[in-house]
Amino acid sequence: MKKRGFLALIALLVSSSVGLAQGSDTKAEQVLKQARAAIADEGKFKSFVGLQATGTVRQTFGDRQNESELEIELMAPDKIKKSQISGFGTIVSALNGDQLWNDFVPAVGMGGGGGGMMRMMGGGPGGQNSPMATLMQTQQKRELVQTMLGWLLLAPPGAKMQYSYVGEAPGPEGIKLDVVDGKTADGWSVRLYFGQEDHRLFGLSYKSKQLRRNMGGPRPPGQNNPTQQNRQGQGGQGAQAGQAGQGGQGGQGGQAGQAGQAGQAGQAGQRPQMTQEERDRRMKEFMDQLEKAPEVDYRWVFEDYKGVGGFNLPHRLTKIEAGTPNEEWTLSKIKLNAKMTADRFEKKDK
Repeated sequence: MKKRGFLALIALLVSSSVGLAQGSDTKAEQVLKQARAAIADEGKFKSFVGLQATGTVRQTFGDRQNESELEIELMAPDKIKKSQISGFGTIVSALNGDQLWNDFVPAVGMGGGGGGMMRMMGGGPGGQNSPMATLMQTQQKRELVQTMLGWLLLAPPGAKMQYSYVGEAPGPEGIKLDVVDGKTADGWSVRLYFGQEDHRLFGLSYKSKQLRRNMGGPRPPGQNNPTQQNRQGQGGQGAQAGQAGQGGQGGQGGQAGQAGQAGQAGQAGQRPQMTQEERDRRMKEFMDQLEKAPEVDYRWVFEDYKGVGGFNLPHRLTKIEAGTPNEEWTLSKIKLNAKMTADRFEKKDK
């Protein structure tokens, strides 16, 4: 199936349930059993311990693209860890049973400036107990659980996933799909799309608030960073004023020289400190935007299935947010039943 046709199909099914007749949980179990058999036989599933995957992840933030190395570690029944490695450091998100945690390890030579990244991953404005933190943690947990679903159609026992059959739907190129809904004990739901002929999982979809519009993505330093441009510009102006001061006379020259010193500080990239009142105001504005933000469609497409140790697994996963593809995983290697211990999924104290 062509990706473009399937993306259009999911958009149609997410926006409308026309032609889908509500079915029974028994039918959902039948569809899932056939889909798991398309991944591997029952004996392979019984001997499955875990997997390790490596590849690349390409993310789009507006007109910018970032590409990082990607490592996924999964250990049955309820442990999964995703690591993104770039020149700035390693971003880690992990689910260890019912515990979700994040970490950021700066690259060698980058210093310990991971505070901003940790705030972004751990909740951003408002701290760990804020509505933003809750939303981000739910989103992260969803994506880790859905990675397990996308590869193995297995969810952690703690999710207590319940499935129901939605119905049959027409697909592109004349194929037919079975549509199944899954719902966790936490109350979030996901819709799964299976081909009736080959029983493969083609994709999944769900709705959630759009985080990128409210907080943006990580912006590496460089000329495309407007914040850094602003600081450099202020520093340059100050330096020019300082030169004028050296050539002047009396008090006026002294004042211009002080401006030059301020310019030097600007070039060093020092960030002006906000007052508590300013922080509170910005916090309120941010939370108001988040509260009013509408829910949008999120979709994952699974493609490029290949055999690995008796399992048939997708090697390309594409994320579409509000109709725009903005993340693609391309896996170059998947290793089944690699030797792993449970402590690999525990957050290490620093």
